[in-house]
Amino acid sequence: MSEQYDNEVSLHYAAYRPPLHQQILAAALPANYADHKVACGVDIGCGTGLSTQALKPYCVQAFGIDPSAAMLEQASEAAGITYLQGTGEDIALPDGSVDIVTFAGSLSYANSSALVQELVRVCRPNATIVVYDFEVLLRDVMVSLGILETPVPSNYDHAINFHGCAQLHENAVRQEQLTLEMTSEQLAHVLFSSSRRYQQLSARFGAHNTFTTVVQALNHKGDTHPIKVDIYYSTYQPSV
Repeated sequence: MSEQYDNEVSLHYAAYRPPLHQQILAAALPANYADHKVACGVDIGCGTGLSTQALKPYCVQAFGIDPSAAMLEQASEAAGITYLQGTGEDIALPDGSVDIVTFAGSLSYANSSALVQELVRVCRPNATIVVYDFEVLLRDVMVSLGILETPVPSNYDHAINFHGCAQLHENAVRQEQLTLEMTSEQLAHVLFSSSRRYQQLSARFGAHNTFTTVVQALNHKGDTHPIKVDIYYSTYQPSV
């Protein structure tokens, strides 16, 4: 049953992802980045490449780096994007060659003094480093479907950044909330892309045609659904 859930969750994850990476980068990066592409961007902890694809419009060449070969195998190929297996502590690029570095929910797993040293090495003096994350707030949706989720204790920090790091100058730290409009089908894909919620929904609505049943239940509440999202982003430059 666990393998079945994992396969289904992967399909729902691939079927629809809200465009949060794009929206956060548009807010975090200076306005001139959208008009004049820089040469090189690096996305550390890129996973399946969604965050790298969001970075690509800002640079001529984007590199997505992740330690997991399995994740990189699922990344979609695109012109101007190269995926590398590795970590932020050993970036296979020359000194002073990188204009933008992004961490999309990955700094918690990558933060170290060796990482900072490597950022200082590969970044140009005026490079921009963006650390960002988000949390889609789905508790009220689950309650409306008859499921009361019990909070799961976690040490994960969505707001983690490089605050206090002497080698990086802090430009901005922001925590904001935005609202996304989703159709019932899009929202159901988001719900089912979590293994925990998938099992809760299957227990509530039955294992047969669960996705269709949930879409119908959501349609009874409206054609579109405003979903709140907490976003976190911080920007840095190498200290000169």
